[in-house]
Amino acid sequence: MKKRFRGIIFLTFCVLSLTACSQSGKRVQKTVDKRQEQLDKQDEEKKQQAEKELEEKKKRHFELQTKEVQKRMKKTQKKSKKYNDKKKEFFIKRWFRKR
Repeated sequence: MKKRFRGIIFLTFCVLSLTACSQSGKRVQKTVDKRQEQLDKQDEEKKQQAEKELEEKKKRHFELQTKEVQKRMKKTQKKSKKYNDKKKEFFIKRWFRKR
């Protein structure tokens, strides 16, 4: 009788310890997920900030030019956009593109 009782107690403690470990693992996973979300959000903000700075630099560069140069830059930009829009992708990219 004592052996059975000891066995039941031992089994109960084993089950309780497993459930306690799994619950603490969930908490750790939640904190890891939150931290990852924070890092992703920070990366996104950095990218947006860098993009904004680049646009400001381009605008400043454009404004520093003379009137004639500004016109020439606009014209060249339109031409390049026109030609680049019609260009196909690199042939290897087209071959191995996921469909």
